[in-house]
Amino acid sequence: MKSYAPFKQLVYERYGLDLEGLAEPRLVRAVDALLDATGSRDPAALARLLGRDAALLDDFISQLTINETYFYREPEALVWLAERYLPERLARGAGPLRILSAGCSSGEEPYSLGMALLERFGARAPTLFRITGGDVDHRVLAKARRGIYAGMAFRALPGALKARYFTPRGRQFAIDDALRDWVHFRALNVLEPSGDGEDGGPFDLILFRNVSIYFDEQKRIAIQKRLLERLAPEGILVCGVSETLGNDLGVLELTQREGVFHFRRPTRQSIAPRPAPAPAPPSPPAPLPKAERAATPPPPAMPAAAPESFAQRVQDAQAYLNDNRFDEAEALLATLLDEQPWSVDARLLAGLVARWQQRAEQAQEHFKRALYVAPECWPAHFYQAELARAGELTGAPGQPTRGYEAVLRLLEASPRATGGLTIIASPIPPGDARFLAKRHLVTGARTREADDGL
Repeated sequence: MKSYAPFKQLVYERYGLDLEGLAEPRLVRAVDALLDATGSRDPAALARLLGRDAALLDDFISQLTINETYFYREPEALVWLAERYLPERLARGAGPLRILSAGCSSGEEPYSLGMALLERFGARAPTLFRITGGDVDHRVLAKARRGIYAGMAFRALPGALKARYFTPRGRQFAIDDALRDWVHFRALNVLEPSGDGEDGGPFDLILFRNVSIYFDEQKRIAIQKRLLERLAPEGILVCGVSETLGNDLGVLELTQREGVFHFRRPTRQSIAPRPAPAPAPPSPPAPLPKAERAATPPPPAMPAAAPESFAQRVQDAQAYLNDNRFDEAEALLATLLDEQPWSVDARLLAGLVARWQQRAEQAQEHFKRALYVAPECWPAHFYQAELARAGELTGAPGQPTRGYEAVLRLLEASPRATGGLTIIASPIPPGDARFLAKRHLVTGARTREADDGL
């Protein structure tokens, strides 16, 4: 039996990534592929080889990272930076200002900020700002440098900006050459010391958004110390909305302006990192909420439609969704649900289409119906929890916790569970959903503890 512990330890020590939630199936696939490629049958020896071979380790890390991102994610922070904070810094005589997107993945975040700055400053923007994107995954950095995107990368980008900064290239879109040439990408391990020169800072703005959920508290403290080394004296660090409290660890000082929370250098000597709390014993998972079956008629008998024809059209709807062709996906799914109202696959896709069209209540209704038919549909639990956690759905304070706990309960019992889907695979892999559910539960618990302490 293979031991994955040496690989987990190596990745944790070098990069800070906690792979417990990814052990099945992502880590397993990566280790097995490496064993086959090298012909080795000794996992411990192979882990030692990884520690010595930087190129081999780079390829290995590329198979482990989750790169879920898209353009104009959390746009309120982007607008505040482009319209208020950065112009004020320039007005005080600073410039050009240096900006770092740490954990930039395939480039959507630094390019989004670049678009926001071009909208605000026009053609002068590249002379006023230097934008760097950094990530440990060299494969996504190569994609960022190419600047070619498709599908769900555009789900939150306003149509006018997409038309202005992208050119169709078949079924994909190429980013404007001037924008692509402006943003510089480099390999970056946030646990390593900062270097000298332009790429090493100091930076007037560091974006570390939707990244820290992949690190435990001990590593987040170490990362913040490294980011502090890269931060200019008056610079700020901006985290994702749901990560802010989880990063208030005493290394940096939390502040807020106009509703946007961010971190800056400590202004008093008394600030010191708090000790990491002892891990709490795991609480038993909450049972799945009971479906209100009394209010919903029993599922009708399935019509005798040709299975191949129906399945192919469901796959076509998923292709439309992936290509960001929401209207076509919605029209096709409406027809499919008229034929088979209790198709779990079609319901899940319809919920995702509604979500990306910013119709949260309609999305929730589709996810609920999918769960009525298949209570084991962990993707529906996951996306319903995401609606509430992201603030897209109001009046459901306990929904994220219940949903993520359901995801964990189902996937820990069966790591490769299909979730009741018979035609399509889940849009989010089970290992990723399990990992993110764990992280969001930890973040939510800390937020509640902080609120109780107020």
